[in-house]
Amino acid sequence: MALQLLALTFLLVLVPLLGTQAQEGTGPKTQGAPRETETCRKPLWDPRLRLAPEQEEYKENEEVMLSCPEGFQPSFTHIKCSSEVQSFSTGKPVYREVWKGKGTGGAWTRIRSMVQCVEVFVPGTLKASTTSIKLNWTCSLPDACQRMQATCRLAGPSSPPCEAEEVTAQEMLHGQNGTFSCDHLQPFTLYNVTISVPPSTILFTRLLRTKATVPEKLERLWLDDSTGTLRWQALPSCKGEILGYQLNVTARSAQDGSFLEFQQVTVNSSVTQYTPSCQMLGSKYTVTVQGLTAAGAGDASYLEFQPSVLELQPYENLDHYCVIKERFLAEEDAVPLSFLPLALASSSNRVLEDIKQL
Repeated sequence: MALQLLALTFLLVLVPLLGTQAQEGTGPKTQGAPRETETCRKPLWDPRLRLAPEQEEYKENEEVMLSCPEGFQPSFTHIKCSSEVQSFSTGKPVYREVWKGKGTGGAWTRIRSMVQCVEVFVPGTLKASTTSIKLNWTCSLPDACQRMQATCRLAGPSSPPCEAEEVTAQEMLHGQNGTFSCDHLQPFTLYNVTISVPPSTILFTRLLRTKATVPEKLERLWLDDSTGTLRWQALPSCKGEILGYQLNVTARSAQDGSFLEFQQVTVNSSVTQYTPSCQMLGSKYTVTVQGLTAAGAGDASYLEFQPSVLELQPYENLDHYCVIKERFLAEEDAVPLSFLPLALASSSNRVLEDIKQL
């Protein structure tokens, strides 16, 4: 009798427990022990990320491949669905879904931040000299820049008088950082620097002009005999924008070479002639003209002349007189001394002696 009572008591305790376990078996999947059918929802990361396979849900331990548009790369190329213990409830673990990513060493690590498409090529400083362009670059992920190509070439066709040789430099990028150099370029010329992934994906492009250098020597410099005006042919802005011209005029005695006067003049780029101040009898003039760019003055063009025949007019320096035309002087063309200032008339004997010597 005692045994029957004990068996009945055991059944009364066991039946409620079995009912509870049956209910837990049909309850929410987020509670209780680990489950073999655990899934992960598609991660809401960078919208540029491409997942293969593309699904709304992934089974636990299902491996997924990530990729990005050309020129970008994900921080993890392979991920998989996993789970970890979030907390404990009534002594039992509560699990949550997580994603793991495969690192460069091949080990799986817990992904704790958003996976993004990272720009692989990171341009650094871009510098130009008169004949070269240099671009420093960095690759944000190891070995991600191996397929990239750096190129520089003329930005457009050149035309006379500033014709530039076609230069095309190409280099495949290697390593995680470096410097792309484009050499043997023309000064003050526009070039296009491009980083691309063949055949046609452009990652970086920039127009850059090489720096100016000093201009060429003037091709033509001459004296206009009828007016005493110096004239020259304008320089083209091939090696730099022409900012102006610098003239140095030195007067020396034609007889003994002693120094008489020096004048330096700068005119703007639109001026192609200049009349030196009053030219003196018996003097020899040396003239140099140089083009000017931001880099400085170019080689000087040289001209030497000596006034031969003169027409006179009053001059600030009363010990001299001016040459305004280079031709022989007839007596009827001479300026009467009565029209000269007193100070100049007082030195009229010297003037007449100079004229007689002609």
